[in-house]
Amino acid sequence: MTTAALIVYGDHDYSHMTTRAPDWRADPYYLSPGPKCLLTLKGAEHSLGGIADHHAAETTDENPERVSLLQQLTWAYLQTSLYGLRCGLICAHH
Repeated sequence: MTTAALIVYGDHDYSHMTTRAPDWRADPYYLSPGPKCLLTLKGAEHSLGGIADHHAAETTDENPERVSLLQQLTWAYLQTSLYGLRCGLICAHH
């Protein structure tokens, strides 16, 4: 990934497909060139508190407040990245 990206993961998103801790989901931030922002949602599990599909049972963590927070932060990131608007969102680059 060389284009700008917002990398989001939940620090409680453990997977049965790996023995690694959830922080491996931040690898695109640390291993990819280009401008990236990392958002770690504390306490978030799989699907970050949302539901991926009407019939999906992927989330282990239904949390409407977290979904709202993620929506607001994603919108702020997009406004900052695409339009240069100052939204109070600060991304520290590695």
